[in-house]
Order: sequence, then C-alpha cells, then structure tokens
Amino acid sequence: MRFTMACPHCGSRGIARALEKVSDVEYLIDFQCDEVTCSHAYRTRVQMEPPELPIPKRPRRATSEFDFDR
Repeated sequence: MRFTMACPHCGSRGIARALEKVSDVEYLIDFQCDEVTCSHAYRTRVQMEPPELPIPKRPRRATSEFDFDR
C-alpha cells in the first residue's frame, strides 16, 4: 500500500518517498508529485491523536506457567 496525498502545487497525486519517525506518535513524510511536469516535493507532519501513548501490552507468560496436566 502506498501513501498518497494531493500535490499542493498542481493537485495531482503525490507519492510518499520517505518516512521519518520523530516520536512515538509523530512522523514526517516526504512526498513527490507523480506528474512529470510538476515533480514538486513536499513534507507533511502526521501526528496521532490523542497524543498519549497507548496502554502497554502485558508481558507474555512463559509456557511453564500453564498447567496442562489437569
């Protein structure tokens, strides 16, 4: 799957070329216009909302903790 976003210069499709993780909830994505005569490059900032980190997963239990002999 490709990330696409309309080019702010000509309105054609822009394709994501690079992704940079700024933090756990924020990314910078570089796009380039797919229209050959335009080829405008632009950067977007994507931030997840709400900015709080999700609840961490519980650690997995070791298989030895299960009692299968019952």
